[in-house]
Amino acid sequence: MDIYEELGITPFINAYRPLTRLGGAVLSERVLEAMREASRKSVDLKVMQRKIGSAIASLTQNEAAYVSCGAASGITLAIAACMAGTDPIMSERLPKSDGMKNEVIMHACDQGHKCDVAIRNAGASIVHVGNDSGATEHEFRSAINERTAAIFDVIQNHPGKMPLEQMIIIARERGVPILVDAAFSVPPKENLWKYSRDKGADAVFISGGKGLGGPQCTGLVLGKTWIVEACAFHGAPNVRIGRGMKVGKEELAGIYAAVKLTIEQDQTSAQETRVRQLDHILACLEDVSNVAVRRLGATKAIITFDSIVYGLTYTSACQWLLKSVPAVYLEPSRDGLILSTECLEVGDEQIVGGQLRKLFRVG
Repeated sequence: MDIYEELGITPFINAYRPLTRLGGAVLSERVLEAMREASRKSVDLKVMQRKIGSAIASLTQNEAAYVSCGAASGITLAIAACMAGTDPIMSERLPKSDGMKNEVIMHACDQGHKCDVAIRNAGASIVHVGNDSGATEHEFRSAINERTAAIFDVIQNHPGKMPLEQMIIIARERGVPILVDAAFSVPPKENLWKYSRDKGADAVFISGGKGLGGPQCTGLVLGKTWIVEACAFHGAPNVRIGRGMKVGKEELAGIYAAVKLTIEQDQTSAQETRVRQLDHILACLEDVSNVAVRRLGATKAIITFDSIVYGLTYTSACQWLLKSVPAVYLEPSRDGLILSTECLEVGDEQIVGGQLRKLFRVG
C-alpha cells in the first residue's frame, strides 16, 4: 500500500499542465536519487545554497543564481532586495517600507497575475501603467519616480504590451532594476538565459517544479550577482522576511539535478515524443461522432462535444474522467476540454485516449 492508498487519495494522470494545484511535475529517478542522497547527511545549508547557486548559474549561463522556495518566493525576495538591498536595518523593517523605494511598475494588462501577491508580500505597492490593451513608452517613463524600486514584466502573449527590450532600455536609462516573471517559460531550455544574459534583465524567475521537472517547492532567481546575493541575504535560514521560505538540502539537490537533466536533454526528441502522444490521443477520437478536436499547438488541443447528445457538460466530463480507473485529469473550460501532453509519461497517451473513448461511450 502506497501513501496515496493509505490516505485515501486518488492520483491521476495529468493530461493538462504541471500546475501547483495539480502537484507540479512528476520527478524523474535521477532527481529522486539526488534528493535521497542529500537526505542522508547533514550539511551547512548556506554553503550548499551558495555552491548549488554557483553551479546552476554556470549551467544556465548567468552571472548568478539562487534557489528559492518556488518562483513566487523568489519574486518576494527580489523585491525586498530592490527596496532594502543588504542593509540589515532596512531589512528588519520589511514588510513595512515607508521611506524606502517601494513602488513596482507593471503593465495594467498583467494585473491580477499570481505575481501580484508575491510583490506585495515584500511590502511594495504596485503601480499599474496603461490599461487592458497595453501601455506606451511615455506612460512607462512618466510612472518612474524617486520611489520606484523596480519595473516588473510578466512573460505572456499580449499584443499591446511594450516589448521587454524597450522596457529594459528605459530601466537602464533611469537606473531602475527590471525583473521578469518567466515561471512557465521552460522548455525551451534557452529561456534559462534568454531574458537575463541575452536581453539584460536584472533577475528572471523560473518555476522549479513545472517545466524543469524539479521539486515543486523550488524556483530559480537567475541574473545579476547583486540581486542574487541580496535574495540570499533576505532568505532562509536568515531571520529576515524570507525566513519561512525555506529550501531544504533535499530540494536543493533535486533542482540541481533537474537543471542538469534539462540542459543535457535532447529537446527535439522530447518534443517529438509529446507530439506523437497528442497524435495518438486525437486519433482515438477520430471516429467518435459529435466530438470535435482542434489543435492549439504542437502538444495541446481542445476537445468539444455535443452536450445534449452525451448528457455531459465540460465540467461533468472532467469529473467523470477523474473518477475513472485509471483517473485522468483534463482542464474544463467554457469552450471545451483542454488537453496537453507536456506531463505525460511514455505510454500514458494510450490510457488517456482509451479513457476518452470510454467517456463518450458511457456518457
